[in-house]
Amino acid sequence: MPVTEIYPYTTVTTSNEIKEVNEISKKIDETELTKKIIDGLIKNGYSPNKRILYTIYSPENKVLTISLSNFDKDDKTINKINTIINTISKENDLNSFTVELSETKK
Repeated sequence: MPVTEIYPYTTVTTSNEIKEVNEISKKIDETELTKKIIDGLIKNGYSPNKRILYTIYSPENKVLTISLSNFDKDDKTINKINTIINTISKENDLNSFTVELSETKK
C-alpha cells in the first residue's frame, strides 16, 4: 500500500523561517522519511495509519502526528514509539520531533 503524500503545515513569519521550513519539508520528502517511519513501526509490531502529519515551526520545533491502531497507551509503549520515530529521523539528519500519537480503532 503506498504511503500518503506529505503535506507539512507551517506557521512562519519571516522569509528566513520560510526557507528553513521549506528545506526541512524537502528533506522529509527526499529521504522518504514517512515511508521509513511507517516501515519501522510495522517492523516493531505496530499498526500505523499510512499518514503522518508534520507541523514545522522551526528546525528545533517540529511536531509529528501519527495514528496507530489498537496500541497500549502506557508510558513504556509511548516511549518505544517515540524512540523508533526519532531514531529514524536522526538517521536522516532531521533531528528529533515532538511525537503526538492518536489511536485509530479497527
